[in-house]
Amino acid sequence: MTEPIASRRTRVVELFLSRAYLASLPIGQKLALGFGAMISLTLVVVALGYLASSLATREIVRTNDLYLPAALKAAEAQADVLRMLASTRGYLALGDPEFLTSYRAHIAEVRVSLAELEGLSASFDADDRALLASITQQFAAWEALPPQRMFDLRADQMAREPAYRTLSTDGIRAGGGVLLAMQRLIDLQAALPPSRETIAQLRTMARFQGTFAAMLSGLRGYVTTRNRIFRSEYESNRDVSALAWQSLTSRDARLQLTADQRTLLDEIAVQRTLFLSYPDEMFTQLEGERWREDLYMFSQQALPIGERMTSDLQRLTDRQQSRLQLALDGGRSGLEAANRQTLLTGVLALLLGSALAWVIAAQISRPVQQLTGAAVRIGGGDLGARAPVSAHDEVGELAATFNSMAQQIQQSVVQIRREKRRADDLLGVVIPIGVQLAAETEFDRLLERMLVEAQTFCGARAGAIFLATDDELRCVILRDDANGRRVGGTSGSAVDVAPIALRPVDGTAAEHRALVHAAIHATTLNLPDVDQPLLASIGHDASLIVPLKSPAGEVRGILQLHDPIDPERGVVDRFDASLQQMMESFSSLAVAALDAYRREQALRQEIRQLTIVIDETKRRQEVEQIVDSDFFQSLQSRGRSLRMRRAGGTAASATDEPPAGDG
Repeated sequence: MTEPIASRRTRVVELFLSRAYLASLPIGQKLALGFGAMISLTLVVVALGYLASSLATREIVRTNDLYLPAALKAAEAQADVLRMLASTRGYLALGDPEFLTSYRAHIAEVRVSLAELEGLSASFDADDRALLASITQQFAAWEALPPQRMFDLRADQMAREPAYRTLSTDGIRAGGGVLLAMQRLIDLQAALPPSRETIAQLRTMARFQGTFAAMLSGLRGYVTTRNRIFRSEYESNRDVSALAWQSLTSRDARLQLTADQRTLLDEIAVQRTLFLSYPDEMFTQLEGERWREDLYMFSQQALPIGERMTSDLQRLTDRQQSRLQLALDGGRSGLEAANRQTLLTGVLALLLGSALAWVIAAQISRPVQQLTGAAVRIGGGDLGARAPVSAHDEVGELAATFNSMAQQIQQSVVQIRREKRRADDLLGVVIPIGVQLAAETEFDRLLERMLVEAQTFCGARAGAIFLATDDELRCVILRDDANGRRVGGTSGSAVDVAPIALRPVDGTAAEHRALVHAAIHATTLNLPDVDQPLLASIGHDASLIVPLKSPAGEVRGILQLHDPIDPERGVVDRFDASLQQMMESFSSLAVAALDAYRREQALRQEIRQLTIVIDETKRRQEVEQIVDSDFFQSLQSRGRSLRMRRAGGTAASATDEPPAGDG
């Protein structure tokens, strides 16, 4: 019987998810499978979220493109109108030209704002367009009002203030006539022969003149400032002046006046009566609505237009803001719905992805955890720990390699422990470097050991030793491990570095200045801390130059080291202060060994010279003993006889023969 299709699909899924099948896949395919599933789920979530938020996005875009600019522009136009009204009111109240300049700028801004609102009116409804049309008409009425008429009135006090105009024309003319005539009257009175009556009359005239002038001053102050204090001053002086006038125009007083004075007094009475008819009229004008024509025109004609414009703009702003709020609420609701949908699909995708990720991760992480556990056990001292090889992928190959490496480590550790035990049996303590140097008997090997020990101690890639004479530094050994260069010492290669003259640093080549400075001043130079440009001229990243000083402070030479290697990072490091101090101590040991070697060589030379002198003295003594012996004397005699025979002389006598027994 044929197997159903649904059953076959179930078996395929079970096979796909089975551990054996996943274990047989390489890690790359496992990761591709897992990431592919996660990407697919992510794409599903993104697509659903995009579909859910597209409507909300479109509404937000519409809000941003239409409602928000309209609301902002309506509010801006309202603010421009308010600033225009404030500038107008400020100029009319204070007369400052800055307000006039501000008004002109603000009315231009209102004009621009209304034009921009007109450009946005396509998105308005009928009510909003009607409001905008009304605002435009009101602004046209404002411009037709000609505010310049109010500004001209503000600049002309006579035209803008009726009370001031009355006072400045008729009032001043009548009041001034009273004061002038009164002054002539006083002059005539002063010309009369002095008497008690004339002096009293003159005093009454002066009192009337002063009180009338004070009354006129108070009236002027009230007219110009509308301050009630000046009106009270006017009224009090008016009453005092009236009393003085009664005294001056009484029958007895008139009888004391001359004919000319009485004529002047009648003229003063006419002018005084005329002047007193004006204050009540001025008070009515000052205390009425039209005490200033420019302010009256502003309050009755301009301000209502401005207030209607402001009110209509406020209504338009409120309506646009209401539509904006509704649009924002709709967009927020759409976004909330999209968020809920995205959250729901995201949770479902997370659950499915987590399940798939757990299955795949288990296939990858379990062998890694087993491998890590084996490494931890080996690190804890269990060198026999091994990782199980449970998969045929890269992790399985890594586990097999790890087991092989663990086997080699186990063998190496056993060998190291064996060698360490041997070393511990041979060495109870570490032999000091100074003792090693002092034990060296060959000069070249001594120099080489000094440099090698210093390089090894610091991990320096290069170094050199210079010996000092009275006038120069001479390189005796140089090792550059980075470039494979070794000269001097036991290398068999002659040193090819020219001697360096010991003279002031200013006259020395750049690459030798540090050496000369250290030798002359007997001081250590750690070049990264002293002179970076000088270090660049030497051609190294870090250099330490240590003078080899005797206990008396005499510089015997220079130890130069370059580019220490950090053993952990494997990069060129710097010579720190501790390493510099250790090298300075090492230089003291090296100088001591060098001095000991030189003393030993000098002593050997002295011993050789003394040995030669002793050998010469001994030979001389032996010769003297031979010459003084009888045998040597007999030989000398025979020798003379033989020479004489050869020369044809007589035969040798018997006495010339050596005695018997001398052989």
